Amino acid sequence: MKMKKIAIITLSIFVLLNTAFAKDYFYNPSVGGDSFYELSSPRTLSNGASVTGGGLFYAGPEAMNVNPALTASNQRVGLNLANTLLFGSGDGEKFGDALQAGILIPFKWAVLSGYYNGTFCSLDPLNVGNSMTMKAGLSKEITDKLDIGMNLNTGIFWGADTDWLLSANLGFLYVWGNLGPVKDFRFGASLLNLGKNLNHTTLPRIKTDDGATLYDAKLGLPTIATLKAGAAGTFYSNKVIKLAGSFDLTTPMFMNLIADMGLQLSIKDMFYVSVSDKFNVLELAKGYVNVIPSVGITFRFTFDVKNSEYLAKNGWSQSEMSVNSAWKQLYGGINAVSFGADVDLGLKDKTPPVIKLWIDDEELTDETLNESTEGEK
Repeated sequence: MKMKKIAIITLSIFVLLNTAFAKDYFYNPSVGGDSFYELSSPRTLSNGASVTGGGLFYAGPEAMNVNPALTASNQRVGLNLANTLLFGSGDGEKFGDALQAGILIPFKWAVLSGYYNGTFCSLDPLNVGNSMTMKAGLSKEITDKLDIGMNLNTGIFWGADTDWLLSANLGFLYVWGNLGPVKDFRFGASLLNLGKNLNHTTLPRIKTDDGATLYDAKLGLPTIATLKAGAAGTFYSNKVIKLAGSFDLTTPMFMNLIADMGLQLSIKDMFYVSVSDKFNVLELAKGYVNVIPSVGITFRFTFDVKNSEYLAKNGWSQSEMSVNSAWKQLYGGINAVSFGADVDLGLKDKTPPVIKLWIDDEELTDETLNESTEGEK
């Protein structure tokens, strides 16, 4: 009943925002403006930026950009650091940069997450200016299958006028299980950028016709009340390899349609290859073609830190680390080269508890017999 009320309130807010803004404002974003948060991480560049965590599930701090519910299943403290270098080929600026840092802290009642993003890109035609954003998220497992989450966003913008933002993201993830031949089938949705976004900028816009000027900006950067929905699952798996994929649709204020498709292959759960592509209907219609797939690789390994009492005390003397890299060609011959690392403190507990209802004859000893006799007394 409580979940139903939350869903009704969320839908009502979305309808009100859509009615209030769509009547008097037109949709005219910057090139790449609805996905510029994806630039800073090799995972989001190459995993399809999915609301389901991608074909082979992953949910680091940057998951808040697409669905804040993704982090709910994390059971270990996680650290993330990544950076992307952007190389332009046109006139004007030649270099851009996007970086991020994040942390996940699980508690018994919920998972807290923090995220920082800095994007500095004035390349032609990918000009999203300079911005710094901070996000704080809260996610929780409602049932074994349903996760929900939300986060608050705040930040500043400069370089093409100045502005600030204060907004929120809402989302859910449902783990269906096996669906026919597809294993680990998941679907989810999120409602992003609810609040004040970067409305007052002089960034170049996609459309310069229909009465719009080069610098007209109405719905903000990124677009208010953006709805994302998607599904993912594993197509094939054995003891050595897994092949999985994801598909997502994004509709900023129902004024555009963006499709994300990702395909991932893992070998021994240690080496991963990711390929993804994005199709933005408005950008394609205006000649901003970006259909070359991105490619990413990840290597995951375990490391030991034996001389730290603090790490040993918290069960972190053995931990997992992933190193990631990705390449993507963007609009106008712009190339993005990204590197990152994730550290999960501690190891996953893969051994479930064993509850015995009786003791086998082989396990009977004088000690267990004495304990049972004392219990009867």
